[in-house]
Amino acid sequence: MAKQLNIDLLRTFHAVARFRRFNEAAEHVHRSASTVTTQIQKLEDQIGQRLFTRSNQGVELTLYGKKLLGETTEFLKSHDRLLIALMPQRMQGKIRLGIPDTYAPAFMQEFLPRLMADNPLLELEVEARTSGELLTMFMANQLDLAITVSAQPLAQGERLGPVQPLWVAAEGFSCPPNAALPITVPVAGCPYRAAALQMLKDHGIYHRVLLQSPNSTAVEACIRSGVAVGLIEKSRMGSGLTQKIAGFELPPLPVHHLYLLCDSSNALALHLYAQVKQGFHI
Repeated sequence: MAKQLNIDLLRTFHAVARFRRFNEAAEHVHRSASTVTTQIQKLEDQIGQRLFTRSNQGVELTLYGKKLLGETTEFLKSHDRLLIALMPQRMQGKIRLGIPDTYAPAFMQEFLPRLMADNPLLELEVEARTSGELLTMFMANQLDLAITVSAQPLAQGERLGPVQPLWVAAEGFSCPPNAALPITVPVAGCPYRAAALQMLKDHGIYHRVLLQSPNSTAVEACIRSGVAVGLIEKSRMGSGLTQKIAGFELPPLPVHHLYLLCDSSNALALHLYAQVKQGFHI
């Protein structure tokens, strides 16, 4: 294996790992598809390992590719943060940031004013959507930075910590005997929805969806009104809610993962990445 790795080759490797297609990766790093192919081949020759398996649908990381991606992500970020520190005049322009709808109110009220004050020349565009939508947008280069929740570990991004969804209801909630359990869930794209519906199906719990909404505030209001059971993250449990639901023993939901995704080739995104990581907490 080579004694040193070329930054440009690593950056191209990360682009291919993100987009899973050479054409999209080439556009992102402003090179031709043939140049990107040559760079990946050169990197594979240097380290003596295959990094991708190729098919008509695109490429997938090999086990060694996943290992290299994980071990070089922070290295590239550190490298680019150093460049940023040496060139502060570049800290201006447009940044597209995505955040799950659940966290958007706290982000807007508690963190965004400080962020804007510290970065007056940044033009920030925020998308508040489901985690699934945000991940898709980031992979399609429609976001420069994204906070997202995933049911499974992600190959890219930095894991910020675990998040635990809970079944909850308003205190005093009741459901008539033999009636379908009324539930409220987010729309498709939220990993909690998929996990919750699968758990109910696997355990044979008779239920019906009373409300599904892209708005987490509407889902929580439905729960607190006492007409349905729903999902709340453990860290957001408040007064008036309970996990004890009379007549039902609902299965526990799996722990999910909170990630911060960043386009490491974007200096502005890296600048913002460090501030979000340090200053915003769910």
